[in-house]
Amino acid sequence: MVNNSGNDPRVAQLENEVERLKSAIQELTVLNDLAITASSSLEVNQVLDIIVEKSIKATKGEQGSILLLTEQEDSPLKTLIRQQDRSRLLTYKIGTNITGWVLKHQQPLIIDDLSTDERFNTTEQERQEIRSVLCVPIRFRAKLLGIIMVTNKKTFEPFSKGDLRLISIIAAQSGQLIRNSQLQQETLEKKRMEQELVMARNIQKGLLPFKQPELDGLEIASHFIAADEVSGDYFDYFDLGENRIGIVMADVSGHGASSALVMTMIKGILQALKRSYVSTDGVLHELNLILDQTIPKDMFVTMMYLDFDSNKKIMRYSNAGHNPFILYKSDSKSCELVQFRSPALSLSKVAVYEEKEISLNPGDVIVVYTDGVTEAFNENKEMFEETRLIQATEEAAQEKAGAIIENLKKRLQEFIGNAKQSDDIAIITIKVN
Repeated sequence: MVNNSGNDPRVAQLENEVERLKSAIQELTVLNDLAITASSSLEVNQVLDIIVEKSIKATKGEQGSILLLTEQEDSPLKTLIRQQDRSRLLTYKIGTNITGWVLKHQQPLIIDDLSTDERFNTTEQERQEIRSVLCVPIRFRAKLLGIIMVTNKKTFEPFSKGDLRLISIIAAQSGQLIRNSQLQQETLEKKRMEQELVMARNIQKGLLPFKQPELDGLEIASHFIAADEVSGDYFDYFDLGENRIGIVMADVSGHGASSALVMTMIKGILQALKRSYVSTDGVLHELNLILDQTIPKDMFVTMMYLDFDSNKKIMRYSNAGHNPFILYKSDSKSCELVQFRSPALSLSKVAVYEEKEISLNPGDVIVVYTDGVTEAFNENKEMFEETRLIQATEEAAQEKAGAIIENLKKRLQEFIGNAKQSDDIAIITIKVN
């Protein structure tokens, strides 16, 4: 029987209509599959897998990939390989080849035969392995996110305009899918980091003294508040025996996790050094040698180390680049700023530290603190400074150590007002009975 449908315009019209319906169904199927993906909570890599799988299936390609833009100038594309029928994907140098062309022109690209296309510099191996290529940019709100690329149609034909239309539909939907997935992953990562910071803060709180030491002849009180989740400020107390106590106040340069980690390390080192304790300057000397070998060269630590002999009413002390302490003398009922500095720890392994000694009388008060106190800013960008700290100390010097701390906190908060705390704050008050 002879088929004359080719000469019948009605049959040809019907065949065209069938092809159009097939194409429409295929497009709707792709959109439906991507809509299902959009309603799922998937990781970025899972979303990319689905997009590439749909691209390969829609175009009958042998392999496919998505290349996402990065912030790196030397390598602006990160290849996220999701393939079929091949164990690897060829990469191209940006600017002289396929992906570079798409990045530059930001429009779709079809290569019917790579071996004869003079626009691209290719190797013999590339020409043997890749016949045809289809690349389409992926955008989100007009911003280029990356590129979808499929290669080698399984039928050995070039990619058609229909293939380009399908990949363009996939690319148009993929931008929103990828960005949503990235935002979801970023949110989860942020939540995880916040949980880890809370855990780190709780651990760090456990490293600071949870109660004040009891020593005949001395009252001790403290106040500490971190500017961030974790802090580089550190204070501690060490029982030196024979009614003596060591008090350390330190400030690690910088903020955040790195400073907190160094602070934690310092506590461990000091706990070890106290077993062979001889003098305050000896502690700083040994600690400096250790930190010089262990912490980054761009970090340093300021520290005040005090040794109170309650029996003899003597305080020995050494300073490594830390703030001067405030000494309130009960006989004169006035404060003085005791300036005595040596290099901060970890600035020089040959740094020399000295020990000094002062006699104490009943009613005397010593206040040690970190620069987060004196360098606290108010809403007018003014600093609290030592003058206000001295005034606040004198106001309550007749009270117990705890009341002195409360007055310092009150005056500091009144000064800061609604301004944001810019640095960690640590204060210790010691009153001689």
